[in-house]
Amino acid sequence: MGGEELIFEGCNFFRQRLTFSVLSGRPVTIQNIRKDDDAPGIKDFEAKLLSLLERITNGTRVEINSTGTEVRFRPGIIIGGVLTMDCGSDRCLSYFLEPMIIISPFCKNAMTLKLKGVTNASNEISVDAIKSTWLTVYNKFVLNDEKLELKISARGLKPAGGGCILFSAPIVKTLRPVQRPKSGKICKIRGQAYVTKVTPSLAYRMIDAAKKMLHGYISDVYITVDQRKGDAGGNSPGYGLFLTAETTEGVVYHGEAISKPKGEAGDPIVPEDVGTNAASALLEEICRGGCLDSSAQTLACAFMALGQKDVSKFLFGPLTVYSVHTLRHLKSFFEVQFKIDEWSRLKAGDGKEEEDVLRIGSEQKAMVTAMGIGFSNLNKTVL
Repeated sequence: MGGEELIFEGCNFFRQRLTFSVLSGRPVTIQNIRKDDDAPGIKDFEAKLLSLLERITNGTRVEINSTGTEVRFRPGIIIGGVLTMDCGSDRCLSYFLEPMIIISPFCKNAMTLKLKGVTNASNEISVDAIKSTWLTVYNKFVLNDEKLELKISARGLKPAGGGCILFSAPIVKTLRPVQRPKSGKICKIRGQAYVTKVTPSLAYRMIDAAKKMLHGYISDVYITVDQRKGDAGGNSPGYGLFLTAETTEGVVYHGEAISKPKGEAGDPIVPEDVGTNAASALLEEICRGGCLDSSAQTLACAFMALGQKDVSKFLFGPLTVYSVHTLRHLKSFFEVQFKIDEWSRLKAGDGKEEEDVLRIGSEQKAMVTAMGIGFSNLNKTVL
């Protein structure tokens, strides 16, 4: 597409700006990156992201000033292909996966990535969550999902990492429009309690604590144990619990919790607390509702905007701050405007019985509608 250069300030939404720059072909300059910090400029993980974007494209130019507080990014052609990269242990691998998933359908060659680093970290979405929640949304927009796969071959926790994931995705000519106005009812809850380099009995303690909270909600709860030894367990000890809830309409919500990294200050988190925290996070996500997990709102917004010239409609839970900025960036890069209706107003005229009204969860849901720009994969070898 190309176009005039866009200028942004600050380190926030670094990934979004670079991702949409690559897709739109518009160069970006990001100024004043942590200019008032003790350690100004871009961090190691941001430099690694720039390197990864350079490697999946051809002709991309990156200029960083001497202090690292200004980055000029000139995107090239998206080629994709097979790639291996060590992403370090500063950030979870999901930080690098998110841009790759959004870019992957528009490559010249099908993308196959092998990334090494941290697979699960506190206060960050895990690779398990990306696999369960993002890929289900991805499937709705991409018809050819035969090659779509995300596999955790080694689980790595902070501080030393040591995890390894394999991601492969198909290439398409265009994304199809999607209509998802109903979320359905929760029909099953599944989960995985993972332990690395610690006794597996901790996994059963997490499972018991989570089940105590969830059995009052639904009877179909099944949680497996994932015990990793040797290289498959990474370089750091730890444990965590990852839960998903699936609805009758195929919507997947997630909740997760993890132990504190080895050597971190403060009291350790006991397995019972990890189980309770994960179950609470899942129930909060279910309460938010919508036709997708709140972490995947960014992906849905991007694919709705980049789809065929047709209307896409998606019921979201309460919009996250991150997805609000996604909408703003999509307007800056692609000049796409979204129509957002309050779901409570749309439902007001339905006259549902009071019992049903009590079970709908959050009243802050939003019906998000957009007309795709007809973005086409011109990089694809055979159209």
